[in-house]
Amino acid sequence: MSKVGDVGELDSEAEPAAPPAPAPPPPGTASPDAWLRLSPRALAVRPVTDLLRSAPVLIGLIYEGTRGGHNIYWGLGFGAFAIFAGIWRWFGTKYQVTEDRIYVKRGLLSPRVLSAPRTGVRSVDLTAHVMYRLLGLAQVKIGTGRNDKREGENFKLDALSVADAEALRALLLAAPLAEIPDQPDQTEAPATAVVRETEIVRLRKSWIRFAPLTLTGLVILGVLVGALTQTEHDAGVNLAALGPVHSGIQDVGRMPLSESIPVGAVVILLGLLLVSVLGYAALFWNFRLVRTGRGSLLVTRGLLSTRSTTIDEARLRGVEISEPLSLRVAKGARCIAITTGLRVGGGAERGGSVLLPPAPRAVADRVASEILGVPVELFRAGLIEHGPAARRRRELRATVPILVLCVAVAGLLLILGVHLSYWSAIALPLLAGLGWLLAQDRYRGLGHRLVGDWIVLSTGSLVRRRSIFTVHGVIGWRLRQTWFQRRRGLVTLTATTAAGKQRYSALDVPMAEALAFIAAATPDLAAPFLTSA
Repeated sequence: MSKVGDVGELDSEAEPAAPPAPAPPPPGTASPDAWLRLSPRALAVRPVTDLLRSAPVLIGLIYEGTRGGHNIYWGLGFGAFAIFAGIWRWFGTKYQVTEDRIYVKRGLLSPRVLSAPRTGVRSVDLTAHVMYRLLGLAQVKIGTGRNDKREGENFKLDALSVADAEALRALLLAAPLAEIPDQPDQTEAPATAVVRETEIVRLRKSWIRFAPLTLTGLVILGVLVGALTQTEHDAGVNLAALGPVHSGIQDVGRMPLSESIPVGAVVILLGLLLVSVLGYAALFWNFRLVRTGRGSLLVTRGLLSTRSTTIDEARLRGVEISEPLSLRVAKGARCIAITTGLRVGGGAERGGSVLLPPAPRAVADRVASEILGVPVELFRAGLIEHGPAARRRRELRATVPILVLCVAVAGLLLILGVHLSYWSAIALPLLAGLGWLLAQDRYRGLGHRLVGDWIVLSTGSLVRRRSIFTVHGVIGWRLRQTWFQRRRGLVTLTATTAAGKQRYSALDVPMAEALAFIAAATPDLAAPFLTSA
């Protein structure tokens, strides 16, 4: 019989190993069995969800079948398979929480058991889209900081009843059962914690003015266009041939170019504005950040699909203040958690690490200050500049490529015999000037500072990020030099940590300043660098 490790796999022919000493099941999951199942109502959700995802293919197959082919049978068979797969997945998924571990078992023919210590649970994320909310269900994602991104190796339960999901979250984020003293009524603990909640911030409707100033609208519009194109291809339908669409294209085609371009630009701009506002509302409606009585932060948000994320403050290493250029002009910013156990690669909104949506910068500073328990001046104070060598490097990298490209294009046009107008002479210095201004802004975004036990790093121009994290979360340093940096005595200083993006860098720092910074922040990690220097 094979043993179950931290992330173990059972052989298909072996009998599943029984976990030790199961704890009492969470409230709402009154089951005498050691293994607990998902909610039976999930049987009505997962097959329908799979069918909706496959709707373009099914529509195309059925549409072709109605025209005399046999594809309608393929479509019906495909739909039946989706329903069967959803039912099979439900029967093959079980979970169990013991005094010190959590187990999730998947599969019927080849069962696989994942396990992790309860002390390693770093976050619990509850998500519910419209259909889940109608049936009182929620999807539970348990962050352990390891293999959370890989399908089949993450602790995801899809889906539990809302009561069971809330009870499971309270159980996993509480102290291990062995450490909890005997109480007359254990079921009152979650209610007491709710009473002690302290609200840090909640969404204000006036913040929706920041929605058009982010790239969210452009991303959502691109996703919608891609989905529409894919649906059109899979269903075998030509949307451009439909009556209203066809007549609209013809009307635009009859317009002069001087009129069609402004009209198209206005339509695109209004579309981006509308999609941005709707996307902001869908993601962050009813946004609320509270500090619970169990030493954790609770973030709730969402309009159609709700999301509730719990972050253990003991695993919070810092915050990041993100300012895209458009937001920075409007004095806005976002606040993102630097913590272990939350995904950041797919974006902060998707990974659940958002502590504040696009909002006024003053609010972002206040929220970050209250979360970390540091003075708000830490997020506004000036940083140590990187010197004239770093400034010249920014200027050269911003202007030289533009000049080379312009000269190359102009030379190619002359070789081809294309006459260059006087606009060409204006475009070259204009582009170079824009590059120089960008270089100055990028240099102003560079900086670092050590304040007590907190490291502050700043970088970026189009998206400026100021990262504030504790020195106790740093597990290593990396110094990297290119050939051009060596000529100027500069280095890229990178702090590695198990939280957030796992690497936070300060660009073009003078070598002596970088070594002094490492020695001041983490003296125990500075010896190898000082010896090699």
